[in-house]
Amino acid sequence: MTGEAVGDDRPENGSWVRTTASDLSTRRARWRRVSLPTRFRLVFAGPVGAGKTTAVRALSDIVPVDTDVPISAGSAEYGDGEKTTTTVGLDYGAWKPTDEISVALIGVPGQDRFAHARQSASTPDTRILLWLRADRGSILDDAGEWLPRFADDHDRLVIAVTHCADDAIDTVRAELTETLDRYGIPHTRVLAADARDRESVMRAACVALDLPEEES
Repeated sequence: MTGEAVGDDRPENGSWVRTTASDLSTRRARWRRVSLPTRFRLVFAGPVGAGKTTAVRALSDIVPVDTDVPISAGSAEYGDGEKTTTTVGLDYGAWKPTDEISVALIGVPGQDRFAHARQSASTPDTRILLWLRADRGSILDDAGEWLPRFADDHDRLVIAVTHCADDAIDTVRAELTETLDRYGIPHTRVLAADARDRESVMRAACVALDLPEEES
C-alpha cells in the first residue's frame, strides 16, 4: 500500500488508499472536497466458486466470520476440482484502508437457494464487487444473470474477473461488451483479480470505492 502517490481523481490513475505518508494532507483534503462518507459497505457477490469468500478473507484486517459448509455433492458440481465448501449465509470482514475510513466486507452466497441471505445494496455507502470466473466458459451467462440483480446499483459496481491473466482482460471485456453497454458499465470497471492475493483484491476494492457518489 505504499509507494504510489495520488494522481487525479480517476480510478485508473490512482486511489485514495494507495498513498504515501507525505500525501496524507492531500488525501484528507480530497475527501473533504467531495464529501464522501467515512464508512462503507463493500458487497462481494457472484456465482459459486468465483472467489468471494477467499477475497473477503484476503482483504479483511480481522479474522472474518464466514458461513462456509462442506459441499455434499462434490466440488465437480461447481466446475472447480479444488472447491470443497460453499457459502450458505453472509461472510463478514472489516478493512481500514486509512485511519479515517472503515469498510465492512460482506460476502453473499452464490446459490439461489440461499438468496434470502443477500442484502440490498441500494444504499449510498455501499459498493459492489461482482466476482466472475474467466475459465468456465460461462462468464457471459454469469454476467447476464447477476447484473440484473443490482439493477439500481450499476453506478456503484465493479466486476472482478478471477482466473484471468492481466494481458487477457481485454479479451474478457470484449466478450462482455454488449452486456456492459446494456447496463452502462464502463469497460474500465472490469478488472483481472486474484481472490487469494490481498494486493490484487485491494486494487479492485480501490476502484469500487473511488466510484462517484450518486447525485442526491
